[in-house]
This record gives sequence, C-alpha cells and structure tokens, in this order.
Amino acid sequence: MLKLKKIISALVVSVLLFTGTVGIIPSEMSAATVITAYIEGTNVRVRNTPSTASSSSIIEMISNTSATVLESVKNSEGQWYKITYHNGTKQITGYIFYDPSYIRIVEYNPDADFDEQIKAFPASYQNALKILHAAYPNWNFVPNPVNLSFAEAVSMQTENMRKQVQVTSSTVSWRSMGSGSYDWNKNSWVQSNGGWTGASREVIAYYMDPRNFLNVDGIFQFMQQTYVSQTTEADVNKVIAGTFMANGYDAKKGDSYGGSYAKVLIAAGKQNGIDPCVLAAAIIQEQGSKGSSSLISGTYKGYEGYYNFFNVGASGSTTSQVIANGLKRAKDEGWNSVPASIIGGAEFYKKNYINRYNNAVKNQDTYYYQDFNVQNTNEIWHQYAQAIHDAYSKGSFLNKAYQTQSKYSLTFRIPVYTDMPSSASPLPAKSTKTNNYYFSNISVSGLTPSFNMFTYDYSLYVTGNTNINVTPVSNASYAGNKSFSVKKGSNTITLKVKSETGYIMDYVINVEASKDCTITINGSSSSGGSSSSVTVKLGDTNGDGQITIRDLANIRLHLLGLVSLKGNNLTGADTNKDGQITIRDLANVRLHLLGLITIK
Repeated sequence: MLKLKKIISALVVSVLLFTGTVGIIPSEMSAATVITAYIEGTNVRVRNTPSTASSSSIIEMISNTSATVLESVKNSEGQWYKITYHNGTKQITGYIFYDPSYIRIVEYNPDADFDEQIKAFPASYQNALKILHAAYPNWNFVPNPVNLSFAEAVSMQTENMRKQVQVTSSTVSWRSMGSGSYDWNKNSWVQSNGGWTGASREVIAYYMDPRNFLNVDGIFQFMQQTYVSQTTEADVNKVIAGTFMANGYDAKKGDSYGGSYAKVLIAAGKQNGIDPCVLAAAIIQEQGSKGSSSLISGTYKGYEGYYNFFNVGASGSTTSQVIANGLKRAKDEGWNSVPASIIGGAEFYKKNYINRYNNAVKNQDTYYYQDFNVQNTNEIWHQYAQAIHDAYSKGSFLNKAYQTQSKYSLTFRIPVYTDMPSSASPLPAKSTKTNNYYFSNISVSGLTPSFNMFTYDYSLYVTGNTNINVTPVSNASYAGNKSFSVKKGSNTITLKVKSETGYIMDYVINVEASKDCTITINGSSSSGGSSSSVTVKLGDTNGDGQITIRDLANIRLHLLGLVSLKGNNLTGADTNKDGQITIRDLANVRLHLLGLITIK
C-alpha cells in the first residue's frame, strides 16, 4: 500500500464508482495528484462529520466502491478520510473511517504524455481515461468512431424489443411502452423469453453511453477479446471463483484436462485466439453461477452425454423447447463432453462474433459491440444478448481477473459517436411511474402521414391560422408551446409530450405555410385520454406508419427465426389477417413496394 502524502489544495475531484457512473471531474488534472480510496468491504458508513458519536450523521452505506479522497483527518477516534463519489443519482461528499482491512488508499500521478495520446477522444472521455491510465499504464485505449449519432444508435436498439429488461425484477420506470413492447389495447407489457420486455429509451441510453463505464469496473466491456498471452490459470480461477466451475467437472476417461474448467478454458482460448477469461465470463452469464441448467447437465433425456455451455441455438418459446433445441445443436456439433462443448462453443463464438466481419474496426470483439452492433447497422439484429445489462455484467467478471494485474497489456476499443450529448446519460430513477410519453391523437386537417402514436415526423400545409388538437395518453401531459408563429414558407414546430417519469418525447411537424400565421395547440396538460384508438397499419412492422424495405427485412428475419416480432409489429406483419406470418405476407410487402399491389 502506498503511503498517503500530504494532499495539496489543487487536488482534483474525481471518482471511479463501482456502479459504473463517472463522477464530477474538473477539466485540468495533469499536474495534480489523484488519491483514491478503494472500499473493498460492504456496508461501509459514510458520515457527514468525522465522528461516530451520532447515528444521525450517517449519509448512506456503500460497498465495493472507489471514491476520491479530498482530505485526511485525524482525531481522537483515529484516521478518517473525506471522500467524494457519485452514487448513481447524485454526487456525495462525506467521511469514512479508515480500516486497512477493507479500505485501500492509492495515490496516482497522471502521465502528462498520455494527454496527447487521448486527444482523439472527446473531452468528456479524457479525464476518466487519465485516471485509468495512472493506475494501469500498460492499458491501451483506442477510440472507435461510430458513423451514427448517439441518439440514432439508441433509437435502433429500441425497435422490436431489441434490448430488454426482466418484468418480474426490473422497475416499471425502466420499461418501454413503445411499439412492440407494450400492448396499448390491453394495457399490458408484451413479454418474451420467459418474462422479458423492451427496455426504455432512457435505460438503453445509460448502458450505451461509454462515459458511464470508463472506470475500473465498467471498462472491461470494451476490452478487445483476442487472446492475452499473459493470462494464467490463476487469472481464470479468479473469474470462476464461487461458481459451479470452481469445483471442476467429472472427467471422462482420456480427458487430458483433469476435470479442471480453468485448463479447458485456457486451451479453448489458445485454440481460438480468444481471451480465456472472456470465455469464462460468457459461460457464467449464460449458465448462472450455479450451473443448474439441463443444457450442461449431460443427463437430459434423449440427449444424454451432450453439453451446450454457450447456449448456441438454444431458443424457443418454452423452457423445454430452449433446452431441446440447444441440445440438438450440441448433438449435431458433436459436443459430447465438457471440453468438446467449451472448445467447440469458443470456435462458434470466434466465427460469429470475434472475427465475423474480418474488419478490425467492425468486428464484434468486445462485449459492448457484441450487444450493440452499432458498427454494422445492416445487421443490427446480430447481437449476442437482449438483456440491457449483459455487456456490463460480463465485463465485471473480467474485472476479477485483471483489476490487480496492472502490468498486463490490454486493449480497450471504446466507441465514439458522431454527436454525443454534452454529459453522460444518467441511470433512470427506479419507480412505478411509466414512460408513457405518447399522444393518442394529433388532430388537424391535412396531416401527413396519418397520425400514428409511434410516428414522430409529419408534414402539414396551412393557408392561415390553424388549430391543432393534441391528446396525450392517459396520465401523460402536453409539455410544449401553446402556440407557434410561423412564417411564409418552410417551418418546423415541435409538440412535446411528457411522461409520468418526467421524460419528454418530441413529435415534429414540418409546416409549409402560404403566409405568415399562428398555429395554436389545443391540448391537455394532464390528459385522461385513452390510447386504445391506436391503429395498426398492415405491412408496417416497426410502428413508423409506413411500409418500407425495413418492414420487408423484419418479416424475412421473423420467418428465419432471427427476430421475433411482437405486439402491434406482429399484427402489422400479418398483411392478409389470417392469424399467422407466412411467406405470403413477405410476398405482399414485396409486391406493395414494387407498386404491383396496395396493402390497405
């Protein structure tokens, strides 16, 4: 442990938080000393004064957290440190009592030369990277430009429940009420995969914003997953500690790995050029820490002796279908032992993710790019998992192996979008409030296209003063201007609707005016209007009110089993209303796009 030096007045306020949120960091820090307290225990009390005299002085309790030390205080009780950190909601400043058994104090001196190396990153990334570099000077941070605005990237992940949260365990305020995620006619969330529904736009933005994870815990979702030669069995054992893999497996005769999962994972990594700790983390994420799934028991009736550790091909609408399909794939692949399944699954992982695009920039060789395929939007559906937290969760397993290995040379490919918000996207508050930021109707003569609650861009021609009537869905409210002065020619007005959670959706109307005039908005600030009047356009599979090549692709992917259309999107795909999606529906959309028929 480094001895704490005198803290100078120019000490930088910074933070590395276990929850993944980057705290407040001033713009200049190259000449400052950064002192971090690593809280490696649970329920450590943070107080508003350096004293245990009163229980009322406790601000909150923190666990497994890193915070910046602002001041060293000694009194009759002993050594205290004044710290600052972000708890996921707000910045907290308080005092912790120093106990070396679970609090580690480390002093960093940021490298001035590193400032030049990271100029390719936006300013909002740089200070967090400086702190990481100070602790891990051998780590290499590579900016990966993404040819999308951040808002565009988030929007793509909201479609067709592409990113999901679990209904039974997630807060209501993290759920989407968008097309495919919520059935407005039944007033209930659409569920798939055994109780999952679409994640809200805001929670998707939080998990997609790289700046929330530029810290010692979150950074590993950006780690390039190619084989790391320094990785040892000891490193792998740190990842699998406390899981079913720590106890080994019953080795068959001739098994050269002696029943050791760590040895198998090292071999699988070497053979396929993948970091073995990455493979270990993937298995834990797929099978859970207990490993109780029938997919890896080797005893499932009809598939005795077969294993599928990576859940390859394990899909279906019921648990039994998922298991049967996954084990059929294992049998087809010849995965008739634990090593065969892990090594074979690693090969599948390499071909389908690590080297899928044979392009160093576009390959899905980080957890982030596997879950958010933003470099290959023509295959946006090719993503490893739908759970919104998947990349972060698997990255935290790698943290166990590499956090203490400061000499290792690791590369982190970090996405940089074309138009990042000025500050990191916050984690939405947990509550029972809904993201109901929708209009059930926008009424004005000549609106094009016809209103659909999931269509956010319209055109309107006016010849004089005009009234637009807006009806928010139940418990939402109109939050925009009550009137707009428009000039002759082209204008843009934005109608804003506010949800219970406080977030706002913009509906944009491009107004062409024959003369200067006023557009008046007649809307309720707290509407009880029903949303049950939503109309589904046949052939429209993404709720944008139009039939496009994207709808053709969605139906094709649904038929191939690569995506699963839900709710209104599924209804729209059934172009002949026969209750099922078939090749006939695909043909109808194709003929409509060619102008040979018109879907009504």
